[in-house]
Amino acid sequence: MGERRTGLRAKSRLAAAMCAFAMWALPCGSGGTVHAAEPGLVGRTIVIDAGHGGPDGGAEGVNGQLEKTVTLAVALKVAEFLREAGADVHLTRTNDDDFASDEDTARRRRHQSDLRNRTRFVQSHDPDAFVSIHCNSAPSPAWRGAQTIYMEGNEEGERLAEIMQDHFRQQLLPTRREAEDMSTLYLLKRIEGPAVLAEIGFLSNPEEAAHLVQSAYQEAVALAIYTALLEYFGTPADQPS
Repeated sequence: MGERRTGLRAKSRLAAAMCAFAMWALPCGSGGTVHAAEPGLVGRTIVIDAGHGGPDGGAEGVNGQLEKTVTLAVALKVAEFLREAGADVHLTRTNDDDFASDEDTARRRRHQSDLRNRTRFVQSHDPDAFVSIHCNSAPSPAWRGAQTIYMEGNEEGERLAEIMQDHFRQQLLPTRREAEDMSTLYLLKRIEGPAVLAEIGFLSNPEEAAHLVQSAYQEAVALAIYTALLEYFGTPADQPS
């Protein structure tokens, strides 16, 4: 009975998230059903990384919003969805902190210390999947679109990134971006198994920045990440549990 109650709560929570996001685009009806398919995620260890934190604010949006605030809000929502579905979830941070050692006060050294300690945290949990959440920024306000990045040569990372990119296209603001491989990102180079960096939109784009600060859109992003993980682990998001 406990697992069934968890499933019902997850279904209700996910349906509410989709309904909330739909309000900015479509009227919210009662015909759609979101299925929290727990079997695909029960017992899976997943680490969710909210990019930046503490003194490192990350990118600053055209609306003054900091990347670290948006990434934390989305990460907490992703973790909530996953836990309701039975996953074992670990967050690199749950508040406005970083992972730097206290003695590393210089900005450059602090950033390097943060990356090292963040990597150790992820590795210590030996996750079945790892997702690092970030916001993008560019000199031109015209650049837009959520995008996934994976480590070059990591086949499972590539598969998860492509699935997640599909969900971004289907569930978020329009984008033609494709999943992209990189070989230089510190975290992705050091995490084995399916690991993805999710750039959830451009804070330098006025439209995306306006959406990224809204709770309803943050839930939509979290839902896209959740349903991508659900599909990756073998349970299509549109199938009942």
